[in-house]
Amino acid sequence: MYCIFKQKYNRLYFIKGVIMKEILYGKERAIPVVDSVDVLVVGGGPGGLGASVMAAQNGCKTLLTERFGSLGGMAFHGEVNPFMFNHLDHKSLDRPVFISWCEKMQQYYSPAESERVPFDDTYGCTLLSKDFAMLAMEDLVLESNCKLLFHHVLADVIKEGDTIRYAIFQTKSGLCAVESKIFIDSTGDGDLAYLAGCKYEIGNHEGNCQPMSSCFKLSHVDMTRIPDKKTLNELYKKAKAADEIHCPRENVLYFTSINENTLHFNTTRIVKKSAVNALELSEAEIEGRRQIREFIRFFRKWVPGFENASLHSIASTVGVRESRRILGKVYQTEEDFHNCAKYPDGIARCNYTIDIHNPNGTGDVCVRMPKDEYYEIRYGTLVAENCTNLLMGCRAISVDHVLHSSIRIMPVMCSIGQAAGMAASIAVKKNISADQVSGEEVRSNLKTLGAFL
Repeated sequence: MYCIFKQKYNRLYFIKGVIMKEILYGKERAIPVVDSVDVLVVGGGPGGLGASVMAAQNGCKTLLTERFGSLGGMAFHGEVNPFMFNHLDHKSLDRPVFISWCEKMQQYYSPAESERVPFDDTYGCTLLSKDFAMLAMEDLVLESNCKLLFHHVLADVIKEGDTIRYAIFQTKSGLCAVESKIFIDSTGDGDLAYLAGCKYEIGNHEGNCQPMSSCFKLSHVDMTRIPDKKTLNELYKKAKAADEIHCPRENVLYFTSINENTLHFNTTRIVKKSAVNALELSEAEIEGRRQIREFIRFFRKWVPGFENASLHSIASTVGVRESRRILGKVYQTEEDFHNCAKYPDGIARCNYTIDIHNPNGTGDVCVRMPKDEYYEIRYGTLVAENCTNLLMGCRAISVDHVLHSSIRIMPVMCSIGQAAGMAASIAVKKNISADQVSGEEVRSNLKTLGAFL
């Protein structure tokens, strides 16, 4: 089976105010349709995990495509650690898929690792091994009977009116297409929705997004000699004053690791770069690693306990906190956070803080939710407003800049993804569009499977 794909480009590109060279290019050709499925999930991060597992477990022929050679998203490729807390009464609000992921990870831990990071199924793990996270994610997807395709890079879509017919992928063997009844965008950046022509917002009122960060780990740290955080930050400020380190972040952000004598750093800060501008994204990768080089020298020279520190790992891709937010059937704002809003069509619960790393440089905004409270994310935020068979299963849902800073964490992404997967299965079984699915039914079905709703 083949579909006709028309490539026609006649555009001016403005990069930082400069008109780049333009070429006229057009081609019409038949490309192979490699699969026809009920549900296509694009992107294998935590949202893609929730979406694909839920759709497949509910009887849909499901395909998950990933641009890299492994699953994991920011948990693996971005090396983000740990899982941020989204709990109530010491119980994770994100289940069943997130808890299943945690349980599967635990099976890979050595006895010593399990002792350092014990698992409690009412709490969920916090520290994680990026490699075990990736292996556990692949286990869950394959066990759900979802098909996997790696090294498939989303290139375009073919629409008929407001309905997507095919997703087009670039592969080592050329272009190919996948036909699907329902599409789930789990790319993080809303790439599928963007290619489908969906409306979106980006960043704050100035159009600037939260800064990106390149994560890294240092091993062979003498944990008995490292200073407290106050002293460490004083040393950091002195090193900045001495012109030995150039990072706009105001302090050093680090976490313990599952590995002994190893610390995880999420402390680089890359400002005023867009994750959805190809040239700026490339620049962000270079800037992040430039800062990492300086941090390594800083720790070895300035900080007790780090004299023999070794570079354990660097994330294979820069960590992105914020990019596009696809406008949907429902739009939620920071008022829902402050009001602890609850809804009949709430498909996920969240009480993580408003956590905004300054898009312009130094400083953070951190607002905590009242104890024993949460707000709910509505189904309509997942439904792209001008595409009948597209659901968002990632952080690019229909919320404002402030609320986005609360929902963007990996456990919540699993819950958003599983809601998209459940909604897709309802749409397929009833032969209806995504925007015709009842949010109340999605909620009820998820609750039956163990979701805290």
